[in-house]
Amino acid sequence: MSDANEGQGGRRNRRSGLTGSGFSAARGAALVAIAVIIGIVLLQTIDDGNDGSIGDGTSTSSSATTSTTTAGGSGTDSSSTSSTKPAPLPPAQVTVRVLNGSGVAGAATSVTNTLKAKGYKTLIPGNANTRKGSVIDTKSGRDAECAALVQYVPSSKTQAMPDPVPGGQDADCVVVLGS
Repeated sequence: MSDANEGQGGRRNRRSGLTGSGFSAARGAALVAIAVIIGIVLLQTIDDGNDGSIGDGTSTSSSATTSTTTAGGSGTDSSSTSSTKPAPLPPAQVTVRVLNGSGVAGAATSVTNTLKAKGYKTLIPGNANTRKGSVIDTKSGRDAECAALVQYVPSSKTQAMPDPVPGGQDADCVVVLGS
């Protein structure tokens, strides 16, 4: 008779414990929730800040139209000029590589950190042959974006990107620091 009571008591203890199917479902739901949170954090980390549609590959542009009308003695002459120039990309969409040709240790790292703080996408800084004067090599079509870097690299000038690209990486702008 004591065996029967122990059996029922044993069942009762198993039901009140946390080893049932309800616990397994709760544990599974918690794991799914954690996976979703990790996924969101990773997506936010690798997001490059594009505001457009996925893969649209377009940038915003501004348009200016000028119209001039002059009245003459016998009639009216009219001329109209229209130009469309793409707006410069925001710093978050401009990739910059800084190379140290100044001979001053840590100069490229310092400028890279400054540009990163200003919102630019920066590549790993590197070294270049020692040179006099700083230059900003500009990828075709990125003239305005690279010209904006002059404010962070005093006494620098912009020029077309040479071939091969200094530093061997695909950057919109390559800053080569000189002495």
